[in-house]
Formats: sequence, C-alpha cells, structure tokens
Amino acid sequence: MFKKASQTADSFDAATPLVLAKRACYPALITVFALSLFINVAMLTLPLFSMQLYDRVLSSGNINTLLFLAMIAAFFLILSGILDYARAGILVRAGHLFEERLRGPLFNTLFQSSTQSSPAHAQQYLREAQAMSSTISSGAVSTLFDLPWTPFFVVLCFALHPVLGTISVVGVIVLFLLAVINEMVTGKMYAATAEHGARANNFVGSVFASRDAARGLGMGDTLAARWSQISDDAATSGTRAGERGAAIQAVTKTCRFMVQMAILAFGAWLAVEREISPGVMLASSIIMGRALAPVEQIVAQWKRIVGFRSSEKRLAMLFVENMILARRTDLPAPTGHLAVEQVMVSVKPGMQPTVLGVDFDLPAGQSLAIVGASGSGKSTLARALVGANYTVSGDIRLDGAALTQWNSDALGKHIGYVPQDVELIEGTVAENIARFTEAAPEDIIKAAKEACVHDVILRLPDGYETRIGHGGQGLSGGMRQRVALARALFGNPALVVLDEPNSNLDEEGERALVKSVQFMKQEKRTVVLVTHRPQILAHVDNLLVMGLGRQIAYGARDEVIANMRGNKVAAV
Repeated sequence: MFKKASQTADSFDAATPLVLAKRACYPALITVFALSLFINVAMLTLPLFSMQLYDRVLSSGNINTLLFLAMIAAFFLILSGILDYARAGILVRAGHLFEERLRGPLFNTLFQSSTQSSPAHAQQYLREAQAMSSTISSGAVSTLFDLPWTPFFVVLCFALHPVLGTISVVGVIVLFLLAVINEMVTGKMYAATAEHGARANNFVGSVFASRDAARGLGMGDTLAARWSQISDDAATSGTRAGERGAAIQAVTKTCRFMVQMAILAFGAWLAVEREISPGVMLASSIIMGRALAPVEQIVAQWKRIVGFRSSEKRLAMLFVENMILARRTDLPAPTGHLAVEQVMVSVKPGMQPTVLGVDFDLPAGQSLAIVGASGSGKSTLARALVGANYTVSGDIRLDGAALTQWNSDALGKHIGYVPQDVELIEGTVAENIARFTEAAPEDIIKAAKEACVHDVILRLPDGYETRIGHGGQGLSGGMRQRVALARALFGNPALVVLDEPNSNLDEEGERALVKSVQFMKQEKRTVVLVTHRPQILAHVDNLLVMGLGRQIAYGARDEVIANMRGNKVAAV
C-alpha cells in the first residue's frame, strides 16, 4: 500500500511532499511490525493451552496443573491485548503524523496551482488526504502486518502433522486466489466509483459557488437532475462493486469455515488412528483459523485499500505537476520595474492562449491603464502580472527576475492585487486587510487610510472588528472593493495591479480611488489599472490598448489617446 504511486512520481521522490509524509511514518510502521511479531507469537497461547488442557489436565485430573496453565495463558493473553492496544495507538498517531506532514504542502500546492484552482477540486484533494490518513489509522494496516505470519502458522500445522499442513496450504491458496479474484473483479469498479464520486462533488461544489446566479435564472431543477445523474453513475458503480465484493467475502468466509471443519475432521480421524492427540486436533484448528484470518480480513478491507491507492496516485500526480512550486532562492525586494516580454497567456495549462504577444516595459514608479473591449484579454493579462495565470511563452519580469523565479508567497508580499470579482475571506475587516498576518494595528490603519476607506470602516457596526462572511457577505459590492484595495496596499507593495477596482463604486468611492492612485504615484509605486471608465485615465502615465487578446497600442497616455482620436489606432 505504501509503494510509489507512479513511475512519473518516482523521479521526484526527494522533493515530493507525499513521499516525505509517508517516510515520516516509517519509524511508527517499523514499530508496528515488531509489535505484530510479538502479537502473533502470543496468539499461540490458546492452541498451546488447548493442547495442554486435553493432553495433561484431562488425562491426569490435576487441578493444580490447570490453574498453573490458566495463569500462564491469562498472562500472555493480557500481554497480547496490551500490545494490540499499543499497535492501534501507534497507527492512529502515524495517521495523524501523515496528515500533519501533508497538510501544509498540500494546501500550498492547491492554493498556488493553476490546474486545480476550483474550490471543489481543492476540497476533493483534501478529502483524499484525510481518507489516506484514516486508512493508515485503521485496521487495514494491522491486517497487512499480520499477513506475513500466515506462512508461519501453516508451518506449525505441518509440524503438528503433514496432513494438517497440507489442508492448511490448500486453504491459504484458495483464500489468496479469492483475494486476487476480488482485486480483478472489484478493483477497477471501486476506482471508477471514486472517480464518479469526485466528479459529483466537484459539480455540486461549482453549482453552490454560483448558487445565487443559478437560482435567479431558475436552473435549480436542471442542475439537480444533472448532479443526480452523475451521482447515479457513482452509486451504480459502487453498488455493483459492493455486491460483488460482498459475494466474494461471503465465499471467503465459507471457505475458511470449511477449511477449519476439514482440519477438525481430519484431526479427529488422525486422533482415532492415534497419530495425534485430541489436543493437537483442537490446536491445529485454532492455528489454522489464525493463519486464514488476515487473508479474509484483506478481502473485507479491500475497498479501503483500493481507495488508498487511488488517492495516493492522484495526490502524487498533483505534486509532480506542481513541482515548479518548490522553494525558490529569496530575491531582494523589488522596486517595481515591470517588463512584459512577448507574453502569451492562458487560463490553465493546455488551454488555448487568450493573450497573444503582449510586450511592454513599465519603469518603476509609473502607472499604466489597460483598456479594451470586453473579452479583449485585459483581466487575463492582469492575473498573469501577479502570477495567477499560466504563461505559455515569453516572460513577465519584476526587476529583471521572471515571476517563476520567485517564491510565490515572497512575491505576494511585494504585490498588491484587486481582482475583478472581489471575494473576501471569512474573518474580520482588519484580518482581511492584514492578509491574515499578525500585523500591528497601525499598519492596518495605514493601509486603510492609503485606500481612503478608514472613515468608512469606522462607520461599520464594529469598525475594524466587523466580521465578514464567506466571500464578503455583510458588505456591499463597493465596500468589498474598497476593503480589497486596502488589502492590496497593505505592506507597501512595489507593484499594485487593480482589475476594474471601480466597477461597483459610487461617486464617493470613485473619488477615493483617484486619491489612492495619486498617493501611490507619489510613493513611487508601480500601478497597473484595468478599467472601462475613461475618468480614471487622467491620472495614469501610460496606456495599453487591447483587442482580441492582442496588444493594439502602448505608450504615453496622451500620445496613445491622440493616435486613437486620429484614427491611427482603431477604437476598441
């Protein structure tokens, strides 16, 4: 179960957080293996006690011998119980350690990933990590460590009598064949069930992310039907796998009972022939039951084991696909010189680029407005400038260093960004402005004042401690944008990218935005502003005109506007 998930992942073993999380569990698993040795040896207590009971106590009638044997047997059974408890506790801690080691890297990978950016996808991967942790903590791992001792118990049956050993071998082979058949019959079905279940979860996640729009458009019944259809695929696959798995499990249990019955029957025959004692007959039945139990339990736990393997494979591929997110060398704080070199941008890897061949150089401390018709690629380019979109070719450089050379979190501290669709995170206004860092109150207030929103925040019910719901619930669209602007200005970023920051602003908010842009220019910050409103253009130095994903014009604001008015550049 702990083998490498794929050949692709093998080459990245040293840097894959999933592999490191598994390696962190190895000491615990080695300890569990050692405990399994003593537990399985202690399991010989009952057969040995049975042999001595039949062969010594019943034949001699000595009660003292019975008491002495019972005390010894009780000691080893109690010891076995203590060891079993210790083994279970270690596995629980190993599962917790696995999740703890994987939690941070997985969150960061999903947070930075351009291929798994939807909330539904992120939640699915987090659930799979929790499922793997649960499997490690469960009895499935104990069963796997008990399985290697099956040959040991078979050898003991041979030691008692060759006939009993032969029956044991046949029984083990039959149960192993059933386990193989179970894998062949249900393995792909359980994997398909997991895939369908992930699709259903992703679909319902995307639906609820757009619930208000879908409800307003009367799409409830249609979306419910679509989700039901996807869920039916998962349920159908899971039901078939469950039915076939249950059938194989029932056959396995029946075979185990028949093998034990055969052991007793042949044991009785050998006892009648005086080749073995009655105690050996009973002991062989108990030993055989212990030998077959792990095989039977593997069949019962197969769904969980298959789920572990499927989750491991998907998580391994996720980390491999995002190896670019590995830690980078820390670079010095930038001044804000932005260079875009023949950049082609797509929303996700593998998708058709929607921004084609944009090229401009913006010196530190200057401002730029990006204008163009809807669908011209303005927001896609703005997201690429902060590293949120995938660059197919070309480079976006900040102070000469490509964005890919930066550690993403370190880069984010030097960039302020207000997205087109503002969504604040559940917490207080102060926490959102401070980007959820442990910031000094004066730094939070400073950013709010720079965004000209300090006085407005003070009018909220609890001021800076006013709680914001998921996505910014409790605040108007304009207020969310103004708080987002304060968040963008927090920490004195060298580059500030504002994507339609005035789309929801009233006249007062528009004036505040203008003051904020003027303040940023005075502070020599580089400002990139995406806008449809011409009023703000009077306060920028440069203008970039986009059309159909391409750069139509770039240069000083007055020069570009003059060219547009002279029809040298087609109006966009």
